[in-house]
Amino acid sequence: MRNVKVERTVAAPRSSVWAVLADYPNIGDWNDGVKNSYAIGDATEGVGAQRQVDLALKGMRNRETVTEWVPEERMVIAIDRIEKQPVKQATMTFTLSDGGETTPYTMSYDYELKGGPLAYIYGPLLARLFKKGFNGFIDNLEPTAQARAAT
Repeated sequence: MRNVKVERTVAAPRSSVWAVLADYPNIGDWNDGVKNSYAIGDATEGVGAQRQVDLALKGMRNRETVTEWVPEERMVIAIDRIEKQPVKQATMTFTLSDGGETTPYTMSYDYELKGGPLAYIYGPLLARLFKKGFNGFIDNLEPTAQARAAT
């Protein structure tokens, strides 16, 4: 497994950052990298909640399931089905710490690439692309969390 980690401080309180992440099926409402998202089944939060995420890039899509849910601290998502991407399997972990009016925030993506030996060639390029995408995710998350804090 490979890992890409992004650590930043979000300029919003932890409760507001969590509120955005905990609105699990609706990531497409605020994340520019997502074309569409919706719940699969009745559970929309907590362990076992599932969503379909249609990414903005060329028909890429994921089916994702929450495997760990610790309110305002940690969410772990297993990416169960990955379509039209060079990734075989993946897990995303969001970790939030209390910084008062800010939130120290970590995204950690553990993944296995498709392609056998070829993956060693394109692996470093993908890691850079993932890191750029995750920073974009946080760039979209921050103003959404700030707006929630203001209400």
